[in-house]
Amino acid sequence: MKHHLVTLFGVFALSILLIGLSFALPEGTQGEQHPDVDFDVSCMECHAEETPDIFSDWQGSKHGFMNFGCYMCHGDGTVDFEIKPSTDKCASCHGGYSVDFSRLNVNSCFDCHPGHTLKLHQ
Repeated sequence: MKHHLVTLFGVFALSILLIGLSFALPEGTQGEQHPDVDFDVSCMECHAEETPDIFSDWQGSKHGFMNFGCYMCHGDGTVDFEIKPSTDKCASCHGGYSVDFSRLNVNSCFDCHPGHTLKLHQ
């Protein structure tokens, strides 16, 4: 009986810990998971086949030209993953281009720059 109580307490404590950690994650990452894939295949190889239009947009962009991989904006796909990255991800590399969104009619970098081409909206 004592063994069952210890196990039950351990499961309860682990649940509380995991719930607490979910609130500590950066905004935009809670609950997002990359689909199960073979991570022996590179992001570029997989996305060229699975999402060719998005891959083509990225490949023709400055990020593609500089070979900045998917993980730079979207995370590693295992622990850290954001389907739609936050503006904080942009600022980590483009800090010199920080924007005060409170003074503009937009909420993020992506309101002016489409996510994969990064060109200005026309």
